Amino acid sequence: MDDCNLEKLSITPGKMSPAFHMNVTEYYATVSCDIGEITINALTRDSSASYSISGSGGSKKVNLQEGTVTDIKIEVTAEDGTVKHYFIHVKRLSARDATLSDIKLSSGTLDPEFSPDVTSYSCLLPCNVASVTVIPTAPDKKNEVTVLGNKPGSPTSLNVGDTPIEIEVTSADGSNKQVYIVLITKKQLPRHVRITDPELACQFECPISLSPFYRPITIRGSDPKHTFSAPIIDELTRMSKTDPLNDMPLDKNWRVEDIELEKRIAGVQACVPLTYGGTSDHVKFSELPNLVDKCNITPKVQDVKDKFKDTNVPITHKVEVRKWEKEMHQVYGETSADKLVEGAKEALQNYFKSLPSKPGRYTSYADGESPMDYLQLSIHHYATAIKFKVKDANLHLQLGMLLEEKYYAEDIFGLKKEDQSDFPSMNLQAKESSKEEECAAICKLRGLDSSAPLPLQLKAIDEEYHHLINNGQSAKADHVMELFQFKSKKGSQEGATAQKAMMEENPIGQAYLKYMDALALDEAKALYNFHVGRLLVVQGKYDDAVSRLEISLNWNPNHQLSRYYLGLALALKRDGPGARSKEAIGYLLEALETLLQEKSKEAVSFDDPSLIKKVLRAENLMQTTNVHLLRGIIQLGKLLSQNPDLKEAMSPQDVFHNACLLATQTLPLVSRGDLYQQLEWVILDAHSCLLDLLIASSPADTTREKLITQRCHWLSSRIFHSTIPSNDQLLTLQEKTCQKLVMSQPCSSEALYYLGAAQFARFENSPPGDAAMKLLVDAKSSFQCCINLEGNSTAGDLPDVIKEQQWWQDKVKEEEKKKAEELKKAEGDKTAPSGGGAAAKGGTAAGRGAPATRGRGTATPAARGGAAQGKGAVAASRGGATAARGGAKAAPAGKAAPPPSGRGAQAKPVPAKLGSTTSQHNCEQVKPQVTAESPAKLEEKPQETSLTSKSVTGSINRKSYHPRLGLARAHKAAGEVPEAQKYYNEVITMAPEVHDAYIESAEMLLKTNPLAAVDVYCKFPISAQPTFDDAFIIGEILRILMKNEKYDDPRLAPNMIAYGKALGLSALEKYIKILEEKFKAELLKTVYAGVNGRSVDDPDMQAFFKFKCWV
Repeated sequence: MDDCNLEKLSITPGKMSPAFHMNVTEYYATVSCDIGEITINALTRDSSASYSISGSGGSKKVNLQEGTVTDIKIEVTAEDGTVKHYFIHVKRLSARDATLSDIKLSSGTLDPEFSPDVTSYSCLLPCNVASVTVIPTAPDKKNEVTVLGNKPGSPTSLNVGDTPIEIEVTSADGSNKQVYIVLITKKQLPRHVRITDPELACQFECPISLSPFYRPITIRGSDPKHTFSAPIIDELTRMSKTDPLNDMPLDKNWRVEDIELEKRIAGVQACVPLTYGGTSDHVKFSELPNLVDKCNITPKVQDVKDKFKDTNVPITHKVEVRKWEKEMHQVYGETSADKLVEGAKEALQNYFKSLPSKPGRYTSYADGESPMDYLQLSIHHYATAIKFKVKDANLHLQLGMLLEEKYYAEDIFGLKKEDQSDFPSMNLQAKESSKEEECAAICKLRGLDSSAPLPLQLKAIDEEYHHLINNGQSAKADHVMELFQFKSKKGSQEGATAQKAMMEENPIGQAYLKYMDALALDEAKALYNFHVGRLLVVQGKYDDAVSRLEISLNWNPNHQLSRYYLGLALALKRDGPGARSKEAIGYLLEALETLLQEKSKEAVSFDDPSLIKKVLRAENLMQTTNVHLLRGIIQLGKLLSQNPDLKEAMSPQDVFHNACLLATQTLPLVSRGDLYQQLEWVILDAHSCLLDLLIASSPADTTREKLITQRCHWLSSRIFHSTIPSNDQLLTLQEKTCQKLVMSQPCSSEALYYLGAAQFARFENSPPGDAAMKLLVDAKSSFQCCINLEGNSTAGDLPDVIKEQQWWQDKVKEEEKKKAEELKKAEGDKTAPSGGGAAAKGGTAAGRGAPATRGRGTATPAARGGAAQGKGAVAASRGGATAARGGAKAAPAGKAAPPPSGRGAQAKPVPAKLGSTTSQHNCEQVKPQVTAESPAKLEEKPQETSLTSKSVTGSINRKSYHPRLGLARAHKAAGEVPEAQKYYNEVITMAPEVHDAYIESAEMLLKTNPLAAVDVYCKFPISAQPTFDDAFIIGEILRILMKNEKYDDPRLAPNMIAYGKALGLSALEKYIKILEEKFKAELLKTVYAGVNGRSVDDPDMQAFFKFKCWV
């Protein structure tokens, strides 16, 4: 009697969605454009009930309007008057409609999910998927649909990286077309691929990864053509929109997806070098992913059972509850350690769930529900559990791993707590800054400002150390030595992590102490020995790490990571592995193969490799975000080059290529912190070592010289663009690389500019004195010579002025000495023709990568702005703090400025073309010795005479503002103001968009004639929509005019307007207040109207002016 349900409901023609159910009241349907009406077929469940269709006039037929949705209401009335409504929303397609209703793929899923209004999609597939079938669905059968111009349903062959698939939809009446694009991306092979043809290998080599292009991106308008692999160029231009090779600003449409180049790469013959020697089959590049499984070889494991049974290192560590650990006892009301552990595990799972899916994808969290909140809660639970079970070694281990996770969560993912510290009574930054204050006090005592470059600060601390030693104050001297080590770690390859791992105030330093607590409670546990040994490697204490890792292997000979870290520690020891070289090589080869196999599994899976793994870092160390794995690969390459007799191993060249590839694949996945800088070190190491091997190889031909020049350019640009704080090691690598570039292209303006920039960087980081002034003189002569060569050929002899520089004189003397020794040896051979074996090459390897001590350590970073990019070769008054502006991005303090380019960009060397078809580059066939030391030390060795002082062929040197900017800075540093102004003016004339020329030129006038500085600033062409970079110059104009009370200066109003447009009216508040006090109402009205883009007479403006009492 009260049944108002329908038993059946359908439409003709058409199909409703979802399928009918009497309890579902809302339905949808789409019909083609030629359907003008539909019939509603309904049946009530109760024969006594009735229904009516709104808008049908009592009929079952409903008219439909083309291109619109018709809402049909069916009202069902029961016998007792109960009413129920059913709705059908019917869309009649327009004959002009050209949309799809769905897109399906034979493999993979669309990102984002399909929507008819979204026309661009992407799909990530495993590297071994050869083809994919795209199946589009049109809502109207009369729509014509094609996939890449063909009928749908056929598989599309995929390129090595990106394959764009166009789906074209034509409306039923043929008047409209719509294109949907599905970009299919195959994952990159995780192993270095060696292209068989050396000429093509050079042509297709990415300047950053030194591996074949993956998804090549070409910078529009670059001349010569600048092409990069997509992931790394996207990372490098994420925060700096400049060309990584010549620092030219990029326009909005700079990114060109070079699909044709992608297709060419797919067809070339290539192979994959194998870890234990040999290569895969030589097949087409596109077919290599099918060989991934065959490239995986069972790692060769060295038997270390009982090998280290005599290693014994007594444990002197004392387990205690430290102040910072007491303050972690923040879980109250629970005394059961087991329940506290359960709470810790639950909080840890919440931490994993709340992590962003990818680095950089951050979201807002409710208070107490961020990843770091949950991680800290888990830490508190474990710390409190230890309070009740202090002798449970595993609890100490778990707390240590969580503390280590906290450090890396901040460093890798950029996660930080937004509220105040979890330890309200303990200011960790203050603890760390106390050491900084002590260092600053020593520098001040030695007459040095605390803002001085780090090499100068280290020199001052070293002088204090020796002063204390000479005065018999050994205890104080030891403390100063600790300060030196603390300070020197900042720019070393070990990075700030090494420094923090030794600090009790930092989470990773706290983790080390908890690992030590666990070890002290259970010495016989291999895992505890391993984590302590691993953190000793992180700290740079390699000798101690070797002993601890040997003990770990004594308890568990099958622990692979202990073997790897032992191999790394042996390689990094100050005196090297010595007689244990092949042992270390075996451990490192095993780890390399294991890592490559792990990466291969990722490459053939459908999972996105950029997704954050939900596992503690300390429990998942076999990943490329563990930079020590990559550093180990670099050390492996160096050890292999010292042991050329070892045949069952990958060549050193291929090892370095793999290290560089893995580092560049990882760089876009981490935040720009300490790990990021250590990855950059790996890339620089790989570039440097490959360049050294290339220079030392034979034969010496034109092709090889071109490749050397190309690699020198690439390495120089990487040094310039790195975020690594300036330090001695980096500066030395930069200078030696530029010297090689000049030797390769002695008459190239670009090469000489690089040299001058490197020399000026050395000057800025050197203590005052004759040596520093000589560097400044050399820098000026290099810049001047660069300018003098503009318009001339890059071919010819090295200019005489460069030959007078000390580095060249030293090179000539070294070559003369070498020739004399060879002549002497030749004469000796004549008298003793049956002599013994050949002389050993290279001599004894120097120490490698050890921590800096007593002023002679590895790297010493500059204190000018840290990793922040500043203006590089700028006088100290700017402090390197000003960001790069406009077309002339400035170099970080102590680094070379950008290469000459832009308006009159320098001529670039053409890609090297190698003639032979050997399995390697013909310039990389020989296995010369490379010591396992830092790149800086490698560079200091005398090179073969294959680098000459004459270039045979060349192009024309183009005119550029870069050397003039460098020369202006050098004159400014020398106090030669007129000369500096001359070259700053030339830069302004040649490249008026370069902010730095105006800023640095004006700075010289600020003290003596501030209004003249305003004249300089006002030359800058301010655009209609000023940028943040423009705002610096505008702000300086306002600051000077207001400070000098030039309220009626005609330049004040337009610059206030521009400043307000760039930064908002709030940036003008302090000036507005002053002008109101001075009764400058007319000026204020002009400014407010101008910032708002209105006339002063605008009614709204007039109302506002009355409110402000300006009228």
